[in-house]
Amino acid sequence: MKKTVVGLVVSLGLVSLLAGCGQAKLTTSKTNYHQNGMVAVVKGTTNKKAHLSYQIDQGAMHKTSVREGTYVVQVPTTTKQQTVTLKAKTGSKAIEKKVTVAAGTAVGQYQAIADKYNQAVIGMALSKADQAKAQSLQKQAAAAKAGQLAPAQLMALQQTQKDVQAAMQQAKTAKKAQLLPAKSADGVHQLVKTDNVVIRGAIADQDVMGLTLIAPIKALKDKAALKEFGTSFALLAQSTGADSKKVMSEFSKFTKKNKKSNQTTMKTITSNGVKFNTGFSASHLYIYITK
Repeated sequence: MKKTVVGLVVSLGLVSLLAGCGQAKLTTSKTNYHQNGMVAVVKGTTNKKAHLSYQIDQGAMHKTSVREGTYVVQVPTTTKQQTVTLKAKTGSKAIEKKVTVAAGTAVGQYQAIADKYNQAVIGMALSKADQAKAQSLQKQAAAAKAGQLAPAQLMALQQTQKDVQAAMQQAKTAKKAQLLPAKSADGVHQLVKTDNVVIRGAIADQDVMGLTLIAPIKALKDKAALKEFGTSFALLAQSTGADSKKVMSEFSKFTKKNKKSNQTTMKTITSNGVKFNTGFSASHLYIYITK
């Protein structure tokens, strides 16, 4: 009789345990998420062996991995609120949960930012003589439009235009790796990659929702690499509508202070509504640009 009771208890325990293993579990850390850097990070827990998928609004279903019962889904933000539907399936059991991602504010239109940035990169690559020609060309073109130039001056203007165009094309070819693509698809993409600098962008309907400038910390000890990083930083600030001199001045103060105190965080730099946040890993420096 005693053995029968013990056997029954053990059997009931196994049934309960097996039933528990088959139940689908799905939690989220929040119900409403906001942009953090270039994306909103939705995270939570589910069964260790669950198959997790998610859908943004009415878009396609995507799969994501589950590690030791936890998951992370990176959702690119847009200027509109989004609904993310999470689905976890364990065996024949499934569970669904919905969260929202708040609307973000665009830094600007991609085309406008890319044009400003690339024009500045090319302009800085010109020789001083060609830069002077380009500046005088603007004045002469205005005078020509007003009918103030003689025929000989018009011919000279045309030659100057050819010279400047040739110099700009040469500079464009030389700096090709440092230029932003003329066009970018929506999503999070690597836009520029050199030995010293990486630029990533989050694009939604051609709105730039965020940019990240990345540089290897060891490379910044080299003068040429440091110059490339500083130039890219200043031009991104300028191209997104910020006061580049103010931004670089505040960043310079932080780096000087950092050398003395080994501080690895800094307050947000804000200029004309554009925000610059700094992050570090063991090997890289990150500048997050948002609005």
